[in-house]
Amino acid sequence: MQQIRKDRVLAAMVKAFFQYFVTGIIESQSTCDIQERFEPRNVKQVMLNNYEQVSRYYNKEAFYLIFRMNYEVENMEQVLRDFVTSSTTEMDLVRLACRTNQFYATMVNEYKRNFELLLCGRLATSEEHEQNYTRCEQLGVMDLDIAQSLVNKMAANAYAHGQNIQAAK
Repeated sequence: MQQIRKDRVLAAMVKAFFQYFVTGIIESQSTCDIQERFEPRNVKQVMLNNYEQVSRYYNKEAFYLIFRMNYEVENMEQVLRDFVTSSTTEMDLVRLACRTNQFYATMVNEYKRNFELLLCGRLATSEEHEQNYTRCEQLGVMDLDIAQSLVNKMAANAYAHGQNIQAAK
């Protein structure tokens, strides 16, 4: 069983969310010339128009995927039962999923880094991502197959949310 560092997986998952969420919105635009959809000006405008929805959809998708990274499947239900109350927020659930302050801080750094790039009208290239993602070896390792599955789920779900946002307008 091959292993991969969780900080790499987390960075890939956050990048996948932003990349595919914005792509879903942009590809669904009908009022923008197809040649201009991925121009920095349009990418910035998409982010500004959907600013409030980004964190809501991110928290919704990130919760389970990060939870799966940090907890064994057989313990997940009990952990949730012990944690959830009538006042539990989506952000509380994401913090629980992160399990440690270190994991949470790493996730927040990646979220901010990716969000800021999109507000500048672009996504990180693969080389930039590899060079600049937030490293934190203390987060440990996980199974590579599970990691790939989680990143793929994040991409697919983020894209669908992006398309649905645009369709609802």
